[in-house]
Amino acid sequence: MIPRRGALFLALLAILFTVTHLPLLRAAQVSSPSSQNAQSLAREARAAAASGLWDDAAQKYREAIRLLPRDPALRAELGAALASSGRLTEAIAAYEEALGISPRNLPAELGLAQAYRGVHNYEQTRRVLENACKKHPKSAAPLAALGDLEVELQTYDAAIAHLRSAVAVDPAGTKTRNFLAAAYKAKGDDENALAQLAKVLARDPQNALAHFQRAEIYSAHNEDSKALPEAETASSLQPQNPSARALLGKVLLRVAESAPPADAAAQCKKAVATLEPLLQLKAKDSETLFLLSRAYRCAGQEEQARKTLADFEAASQNDRTTKANQLQAEHLVEQANDLALKNDLRGALGLLEQAAAKDPSYGPIYSLYAKLYFSAGDLEKASEAISKALALNPYMPDFLYVQGKIFEKQGRLDEALTSFERTVLVNPKESDAYFEMGVIYQQRTDRARALAAYKKAAELSPGDEDYRRAVASLSGGASKP
Repeated sequence: MIPRRGALFLALLAILFTVTHLPLLRAAQVSSPSSQNAQSLAREARAAAASGLWDDAAQKYREAIRLLPRDPALRAELGAALASSGRLTEAIAAYEEALGISPRNLPAELGLAQAYRGVHNYEQTRRVLENACKKHPKSAAPLAALGDLEVELQTYDAAIAHLRSAVAVDPAGTKTRNFLAAAYKAKGDDENALAQLAKVLARDPQNALAHFQRAEIYSAHNEDSKALPEAETASSLQPQNPSARALLGKVLLRVAESAPPADAAAQCKKAVATLEPLLQLKAKDSETLFLLSRAYRCAGQEEQARKTLADFEAASQNDRTTKANQLQAEHLVEQANDLALKNDLRGALGLLEQAAAKDPSYGPIYSLYAKLYFSAGDLEKASEAISKALALNPYMPDFLYVQGKIFEKQGRLDEALTSFERTVLVNPKESDAYFEMGVIYQQRTDRARALAAYKKAAELSPGDEDYRRAVASLSGGASKP
């Protein structure tokens, strides 16, 4: 088996909030030709970003940074462009470089936290945001981001505390009040949620999210006369929002149940028109199919109702089968890992084959395949397996570490070093990866970098004898070639 694995953080939930735009940060204003050229490149980068051309924007920012390497704002903007293009490890590196130059750069701090959140390292996300809150006590942004994170993690009391602090700093922040309302609603405190939403709509009567949240609350309390206009407003403001459409369709159907026949027919037809477009987005979504089958029946379209109900039953069965297969695949991988620890290679491979048949999208299957093939000396198969794992989850530290070990064994040291660097960017607590980086640097007779990497590994895992010996072996000679 591949030696040395640090503990992995748990992947909890899909992120609720992703980077969708680039902050227009200002670089240092100086009058040299290099600065003028850098500013011109930065303007081109921002124009590319505004058009969604993230790779072009990143390239322009890199060119500008070569001219102004000490400008933290340019590096923070580069990080935002990289994050928006999905290159999160590179974004983390860019934000870290910006903070190395300017430790109190708030856009870089917020961007770094968001990038960590994107790779599901919630511990680092919280750490960065808590530090930002301390460094910027008069700014609502880090408090709001921290509160939003706590909502995602379902720690609602903490979320409410942070978000209340944020609105105290910036009472006009409608986005933060929406987050606070969501936290109250998730906790079951609808009264306070509605109070916050009323404040949002007093400032911004066309705020779609506030109308949507009010519709959800009223609908949950069966107050359809209040829920319907809110749902209609939310859907009209955001006609492409599937959640708003689904909620409106649900409310229309419930209103139709208690309406006079003539009014009920109109409501049912409106429900059909509202729900049908969802099939283009979620053709096999069981909840959508169920609502639509009810809408067809309510509207008197019996044939469509029967067909859609059959589709719903098939989708529901598929959902149950998929969930069962996912659970079985996870259990099979656990069993395979137990057999691997007992050196039962054949048994472990057999269980992994069963797991892949159950759920081929489960990345740990291929990571364990890679470890088994690595231990058997079949580096080609190990490399193929870990590539599959990374295609499914490119930011899992375990997968990146295993890839680095395979590259290292193949003698592909540049690629190994890149994999280990990506590992510690995603999770800075991966001591094993720092140790392997030290090994590579030592092979290259770069004693200064080797010692620094060994020291970082020993700092993270002070009880590890190998790390301490590695540090001792190079201490005092780091400056020698």
